[in-house]
Amino acid sequence: MKTKNKKVKNENTIHIKINYEEALQSKKDILLSEMNLLRVIKIVKKYKLLRLNEFKLKIKLYRKIREINNSIKKLQNTLPKTDMPDILKEEKPLKRINNQKRVIKERKYDDKIESQLQDIQSKLNSLN
Repeated sequence: MKTKNKKVKNENTIHIKINYEEALQSKKDILLSEMNLLRVIKIVKKYKLLRLNEFKLKIKLYRKIREINNSIKKLQNTLPKTDMPDILKEEKPLKRINNQKRVIKERKYDDKIESQLQDIQSKLNSLN
């Protein structure tokens, strides 16, 4: 019974002959694809860091605006009140923005990607 299983496995096996040049070109293509994927990962990580920095700057800006708003209110309270023209009384009050805090973990940049890119580049150079 074991001999039949071996024959069945051999019958299902397909062999393809590849020239040396084709194999070399395929290996180069795979290495180039890996390199491009690692570059994309690197760009995505940089993008995440930039977005995190943008978020931090927006929080700082919001805090500064709030401080300025509080300063303006204090100034208005200290100044004497005057009669306002009817045109200025019709202004609508500004809506408040909810202050939601988000916790975002910062990830340090991986040097692994750089080393992988260099490894792939050296493999490509050795194939040429």
